[in-house]
Amino acid sequence: MSTVDARADLAARQAALLAALVGAGPVPDGFDAGQVRAEAGALRAKRVRVLVRIVAAMLDDAREPVPADLSARLRDWVIEHPRRTGTGFHDDARAFLATRRRRRRWRRSA
Repeated sequence: MSTVDARADLAARQAALLAALVGAGPVPDGFDAGQVRAEAGALRAKRVRVLVRIVAAMLDDAREPVPADLSARLRDWVIEHPRRTGTGFHDDARAFLATRRRRRRWRRSA
């Protein structure tokens, strides 16, 4: 295998592992599925913790109430919306708020 082919293969395997860790793909061959799921869960929990702070600040800035169940809502949303390459936490927060406002769920249960 040439160096170029080896690098392409490594890049593909890394992308597959990353997809599994962010919830956008299956666990690749050669990795312990239990460990990958545990790490993916830890990454989702961190994402939720950070998003709670950012979303609460955005709502406060907009003078909107912060729902008591914000963490639970974000946990559900994070599972349905895996991280996309090239996005950050503020992008996630804006996408979460846009999704909730489009679905008109925000004010009903706030």
